[in-house]
Amino acid sequence: MKKMILSLACLCAGCMQHLSAQDLTLEVRGIEKKVGMIYGAVYNSEDTYMKKPLATLGLPADSSVVNIPCNGLPAGTYAITLYQDENQNNKLDTDAFGRPLEKIGFSNDAPVVMGPPSFKKSKFTLQNDTVMVINLF
Repeated sequence: MKKMILSLACLCAGCMQHLSAQDLTLEVRGIEKKVGMIYGAVYNSEDTYMKKPLATLGLPADSSVVNIPCNGLPAGTYAITLYQDENQNNKLDTDAFGRPLEKIGFSNDAPVVMGPPSFKKSKFTLQNDTVMVINLF
């Protein structure tokens, strides 16, 4: 009987987690050259921001607007970073001063001022299925 109750409790917990999952679609704009890939990372805390992503993503930059699905995220606070890898070398190319040579973007279209924006400036709260527009610059 205890095993049956425990199994039922685990099954219900799994169902509740699935029911609370949100779908986030990133609508990436500002793609001028339809070459390479759009790569991104999803972060869920200030401690892991720009260090250890919760998830990574990538799709071909084959249109002036690319929609990237991020399905099944639990409700919470996140920040997104993106870049267009035009030369397909799987990294963001920078100049001698560390300034990006390829297009980049951040959630909230957070501006770059003397380095990437902070988690605080690019964070957003995901509570429902959402389409977020991020402009590459």
